[in-house]
Amino acid sequence: MRVGALCFLRHRVTVSVVEPLNYSPSTTLRVTGVLLLITSYILNANAQQHPQDFFRSPLDIPLFLSGNFGELRSNHFHSGLDIKTQGIENKPVYAPADGFVSRIKIQAGGYGNAMYVTHANGYTTVYGHLNHFNDSIAKYVKAEQYKKESFEIELFPDSLANWQAGNLFRVKKGDVIAYTGNTGSSGGPHLHFEIRDTKTESAYNPLFFGFEVKDKIPPAITSLIVYAFDENSRKGWTSKKTYAVTKSENKYVVNGGKPIATSGITGFGLEVYDQLDGADNHNGAYSIELLKDSSRIYFHKIDEMPFHLSRFINSHIDYEEKVLSKNAVQKSFVEPGNQLKIYDTKITAGKTLIETGKKYKFSYLITDLAGNTSSLKFMVEGAKLSEPQKKDTLAAKTFYFDSVNTFKATGIELQMPDFALYRDIDFLYSAKPKTKQTYSAIHHIHKNTEPVQREYTLSITPDSVPEKIKDKLLIVSFNSNGNPVSEGGKLENALPAGRQGIVTTKTKSFGSFAIMADTTKPKITPVNITHDGDLSAAKTIKVKITDNLSGIGYYRGSIDGKWILMEYDGKNSLLTYTFDQILSKGKHYFELILTDGKQNSAKYEAHFHR
Repeated sequence: MRVGALCFLRHRVTVSVVEPLNYSPSTTLRVTGVLLLITSYILNANAQQHPQDFFRSPLDIPLFLSGNFGELRSNHFHSGLDIKTQGIENKPVYAPADGFVSRIKIQAGGYGNAMYVTHANGYTTVYGHLNHFNDSIAKYVKAEQYKKESFEIELFPDSLANWQAGNLFRVKKGDVIAYTGNTGSSGGPHLHFEIRDTKTESAYNPLFFGFEVKDKIPPAITSLIVYAFDENSRKGWTSKKTYAVTKSENKYVVNGGKPIATSGITGFGLEVYDQLDGADNHNGAYSIELLKDSSRIYFHKIDEMPFHLSRFINSHIDYEEKVLSKNAVQKSFVEPGNQLKIYDTKITAGKTLIETGKKYKFSYLITDLAGNTSSLKFMVEGAKLSEPQKKDTLAAKTFYFDSVNTFKATGIELQMPDFALYRDIDFLYSAKPKTKQTYSAIHHIHKNTEPVQREYTLSITPDSVPEKIKDKLLIVSFNSNGNPVSEGGKLENALPAGRQGIVTTKTKSFGSFAIMADTTKPKITPVNITHDGDLSAAKTIKVKITDNLSGIGYYRGSIDGKWILMEYDGKNSLLTYTFDQILSKGKHYFELILTDGKQNSAKYEAHFHR
């Protein structure tokens, strides 16, 4: 079927539901009036507002997806479609409509080789992880790379203002503009394809534009999570329990049909995924709706995603569960600092009151973009539970999500801007003595299971540091294996005598932090080149580059003193130079200079025969 062109959904219209968010034990639900209108099937409004025949497919093969729009990714929602390319690279990519190349970006990570094509109807299409561009564009890009002596580059060949005047790279519908690949952070050959609003750069679901993708598989539900909240605090859940689900056709039940016992302010969450025909990948569900006794208390659907809001995914999911178990649980309640626009704002934020002695019927409806649905029904019985968990006695202070928050202790200071958090938290802090590897105490800043939206400033005071390595200091965090990960930063306000100064950086995470020094130079490992080796039949020069802490900062490869374009594959730590110039027969000199983030430098040199 044509997903997006004929996408049928069940719609509910709520007249008025009033349910307070801040309860006291005596609070009761107040429902002033609910009108539930169910229309059996209606045409999806999104398909009506987006053109259905303007864009052709970017590939000339059947479209099978390894990733869909709105899928849950690390720190962001997926902003496009990942289209399978039959396990190989170099499939031709076609211009879906007339337009012009407005942006080209090449980087070791991210989208790798990426191209942006702007169209006259207000949309821009985006193509990521490309192997290479068509000949004319590739020639232009390479010339710019040599001009700037840089592999990573961002170019803006033309603008919308010049649409009528003629453009550097005009394309016609059906023109070959590039070839598929596996560059950047791609995990395998595929085409990442987006459709954005040209002015706002908000990404739309490409399936709204009438592309043919087969999908007869309903979403799958893995588990239900029940959150019991401390009714006297809004600083997070005090307990949660996971329930397995059982399936009969597309309907799911939980707890063997027996009621779930809880009381007080309660929230729910789901582990759910969707699949499409011809692919076993677990994709994202389009919409989730939760009803309590036939009244909608939660609803979201993902039609579009502004990039500046995408990180709010860390509030949309149970971030703690993601960190601890790697499971992606979508919460059916909205935290006060969550600014996503995907929710039904006419209803409550999803948390609901369960009164002792009462029974409630709950039901979920999960829908994909093709209109396939799955449902989960369960009963909840209000039962008196143990006393709510008390405020953590180790809490240093309360951090409010909508305020500027600061904290100071011996050897540490942090400053968080407003709306850096999604909810109020009881901020925790402790410290441990320095180790042989660190130049400061190890500062435990709250919990790494609490997400942070906006970066905050972190400053740590080092202990006595030898003068010769002061410019090598940086702040590190420690991963789950206890290994240091660079957070960047540098020593500031250092004096030759007296105070040591401070090391300052910006970060978007909580956890354990300390100061370390990176004094180890990066490593260069030749792959196919040796001193006085014969490369007369070789097409490339390959070397591996690695660094132990601060990361690769700069590299420069040259032959006979002239800069050469070495493409950097960050996934494999590989630099590759493809012989693209005529070298005279005989002996040549290859040199590679490599520095890390703290200016530790390494050099590799070899003579070779060509």
